[in-house]
Amino acid sequence: MKKSGKISTVQLSLIMMTAVGLKNHVTILPHLLQAAKRDAWISVLLALGLILIWCFLLFYIHKATGQTNIFVWVEKNIGKVTGRILSFTMSLFFAFLAAVSLKEMVVWTNISYLPITPSIYEIILFTGLCFFLASTNIQTIAITNTFVLMAVLVFGFFVAITNIQFKDYSLLKPILENGWSPVFAGIIYPLSGLIELIVILLMQQKVHGKLKFKVFAINSIILTWLILGPLIGSIVEFGPVEAARQKFPAFEQWGLVTLGRFIEHLDFLSIYQWLTGAFIRVSFFLFLSLEVLSIKKKRNKIILLLTYSIFLIISTSFSFSDVVLYSFIKTFVLPITLFFFLAVSILLSLFVLFSNRRKRGSTSDVQKKEPTSIQSE
Repeated sequence: MKKSGKISTVQLSLIMMTAVGLKNHVTILPHLLQAAKRDAWISVLLALGLILIWCFLLFYIHKATGQTNIFVWVEKNIGKVTGRILSFTMSLFFAFLAAVSLKEMVVWTNISYLPITPSIYEIILFTGLCFFLASTNIQTIAITNTFVLMAVLVFGFFVAITNIQFKDYSLLKPILENGWSPVFAGIIYPLSGLIELIVILLMQQKVHGKLKFKVFAINSIILTWLILGPLIGSIVEFGPVEAARQKFPAFEQWGLVTLGRFIEHLDFLSIYQWLTGAFIRVSFFLFLSLEVLSIKKKRNKIILLLTYSIFLIISTSFSFSDVVLYSFIKTFVLPITLFFFLAVSILLSLFVLFSNRRKRGSTSDVQKKEPTSIQSE
């Protein structure tokens, strides 16, 4: 591997599978099932179609900005103040998303297997690990992710294959029993997960070679598959009504896993899956919160990273029920994430359009001046 601080598109895709995949695989499922129930998978497919169209916008921005840091490009071509405001806003938002993921992981941990352990110990220990990984570089994050992701994928296929005996695909019918309204009500949740593909654009300066459109498209399909797998599994294993009542449908599927008559209670393997996803997601988003600011001095990076880590510890230490967290994520976090990243992508495309027109205008002015100077001679 080259010592240039860059990674390949494959490594970036694997990071996306873990960091964004945790949200798609776990966070959005209960809200999607509650909104669309049996037809939730149709909402996901419609979301994929919309995201693929949106990916053309991301690719357009990438082609215009090249392999440079997108916020550095904005500072040079639009204005330093505009670039700083945009990058600082993005930095704070990534820190916010990291805090939400950390809190969700801690709440699930207390509910499922550590009900007596004080949350503050879990928060400090986990945040400390994320701090050390985020303080390295993107290559270290990519290598760490590659190692831990392999087991996550194996366990994922294991639970899917083992539970075939409990699956009844007739529960997916009748299709559109209640019309299109539940489908449209649920579409916002998969869109909120898939919209995080904008991270690829924000990491373009850390990728070897040029990003092609197929990178955006393939990652869209992979992240959609990470939603559809546990989503359909929940419906065909528990039924649409019971699945919609569950707060952690992907975790509940592990409760059904048995190997013969004597091997069961393998749901402890899901602990590894969730902790790994949260570890990479929080670390990667902390890294992104620094990367978008283009901080050059190592000391300044550590100070800001330490500040964000303290923010994570304080913000996630407040005790409230899982019902409140569930409602907060459904009502605020998921919709805000969708509209925030959509607004950023539209704004960047307008910046690119404005920059291109200004360049064309300056070129035409030069061409008009040249004939005039020749005639005067």
